[in-house]
Amino acid sequence: MVTRLPTGMCAFLVASMLFVSSAQGYQEAPSLTERVARGELPPVEERLPAEPAVVFPVHRIGKYGGSWRRVSMGRTDIHLNARLGYESLVRWDRTGLQPEPGLAKTWEALDGGRTFVFHLRRGLKWSDGYPLTSEDFLFCFEDIFSNRELTPIFPSWLMLDGIPATMTAPDDETVIITFPKPYGIFIQMVCLRGMSLLAPKHYLKEFHIKYTPREELEAKVKERGLSQWFQLFGLKANVDENPELPTFRPFQIAVPPPASRMVARRNPYYWKVDPEGNQLPYIDEIVFTDIQDSEMATFKAMSGEVDFQARRIDAANYPLFMENRNRGNYRVLRDLSPDTLVVYVNQHSKDDELRAILQDRRFRVALSLAVNRPELIDVIFNGMAVPSRGVVSPFDPTYLPEFDSKYLNYDPVETNRLLDEMGLGRGRDGIRRLPQSGRAFRETLNVFPSEMGTNLDMYQLIADYWREIGLDFVIKMDAPALSVMQMQNGNFNFWAYALPGMHWMIDPLWYVPWESSSYFAPLYGRYRATNGKAGVKPPPEFQMLIDRYLELRSTVDEERRLELGRSIMKQWAEECYAIGICRPELLTIVSNRFHNVPDHIIHNFRVLTPGYIGIEQFYIDESENGLP
Repeated sequence: MVTRLPTGMCAFLVASMLFVSSAQGYQEAPSLTERVARGELPPVEERLPAEPAVVFPVHRIGKYGGSWRRVSMGRTDIHLNARLGYESLVRWDRTGLQPEPGLAKTWEALDGGRTFVFHLRRGLKWSDGYPLTSEDFLFCFEDIFSNRELTPIFPSWLMLDGIPATMTAPDDETVIITFPKPYGIFIQMVCLRGMSLLAPKHYLKEFHIKYTPREELEAKVKERGLSQWFQLFGLKANVDENPELPTFRPFQIAVPPPASRMVARRNPYYWKVDPEGNQLPYIDEIVFTDIQDSEMATFKAMSGEVDFQARRIDAANYPLFMENRNRGNYRVLRDLSPDTLVVYVNQHSKDDELRAILQDRRFRVALSLAVNRPELIDVIFNGMAVPSRGVVSPFDPTYLPEFDSKYLNYDPVETNRLLDEMGLGRGRDGIRRLPQSGRAFRETLNVFPSEMGTNLDMYQLIADYWREIGLDFVIKMDAPALSVMQMQNGNFNFWAYALPGMHWMIDPLWYVPWESSSYFAPLYGRYRATNGKAGVKPPPEFQMLIDRYLELRSTVDEERRLELGRSIMKQWAEECYAIGICRPELLTIVSNRFHNVPDHIIHNFRVLTPGYIGIEQFYIDESENGLP
């Protein structure tokens, strides 16, 4: 059953999902064959859709069976609704850059980019065998998104100029979404956010006030010890925690959290096959061992108890992982992150005098030139990072090398000249004084835990660099929820986190004052998001970012989108709204028994790593130990 695929196949073909006639015959996992024999399941031909998606494996046709071993720190690491369950109408291909068919076999944009028609695969089914149709999309749109108790704020990605899209379904296999104006990047939006567009109506309507009498629903709510029907609905709709919830993803939770060993098992009605007609996924189940801290993740990885994992794997332990790889029977993949570790500079400080300083481009350029990135990378990352301004990365089409290199060099002489020019003179203690009040420049650098690892030593070293130029910073880390709330309210002047390096057009808050989570200008973002009801009106410099993005979002001309995107990036390169530090290397631990993993991986939420690779084609085989 192990067939090597042609090595010269282009990336598009490798990642494509093509149609294979059922006349070839389909095969299934032995455990499913046993269930068919016992009468628990219909034959595989009846479980698969008439037009299954065909997935070309990364390296070879796989084998059935086995448990994919992972570690997790509670329910937040399961991700069956995202990274380990990445399925959408349209999805990213294996390059992470181009849309390809998913639940929709084809799609088309009409009416100048206002209307999008998705043609579903014929015969799709939920994991309980119930038909998956356009009705499940309408249920989600009309009864979940449009219900204020379930969704207080309608999803912003399905709105233009404050007007929600409309959805219609002329038949079971067609979903039509229409906007009031052109939406040039909607298909890309679906690639990231389209997993949330459907829900199993046949199951969830029992817990919805529209379909179940109030008295009956209130009894169910009371039985669960809850107070509101929408709380019960939320529990029942939780992909990671409700084993009864039908799914269209490759795996379904079987042993939910909290548990020391959580398990997700194969979906017998999964709608994809390999080129030989073998129903996917190959692997029987994913097993999550609950751990208390990242040190335990390191220990279990080195001990060979992890099959494929990047989350919770600390790149700082690279020497340990390499030293133990033969004993643990695994390999270590190293890949540069598209994202950059940065320090955001709040462009509307609540401190009137300080605001003028932070809004002065010279100050931000001085901060950037004061960081000795080569030294920092050697000391903190053992050389496993590259200097970066954080103005996107080579993974994004708007990237240009000059954007990421401007003000990247270490130049304390120019730094001091700029600060002196601004009137920030030094006091006797060497700390600079604000020109109006004369008070010492002493600030807090608030650090938020990043998925790429939060190295407080790195931020302390940055604070040391800035102290050398007369700016005194204290490093502080709050609880994540508190930190985010304070940032969104504009209470932090300096906030350390990460800046995405790819697909920013479908997630604009990082580079455009779009909402209160636009870390460089949260109050300007709040003003835009609330139509001026809250926050602070953006000055022309920042309104220009918003206006360019609005045009970019609407245009169907790819060249014009690229031009607008690069104009936004050029402004970021010039203005230094965030002080980029570096793009670190991230590690993936891969057991030698675990196969069909590419040699290089894009680590990024916007492609829902490892979802974009296609986890359904991973397989386990001890006899192929050492093969990729």
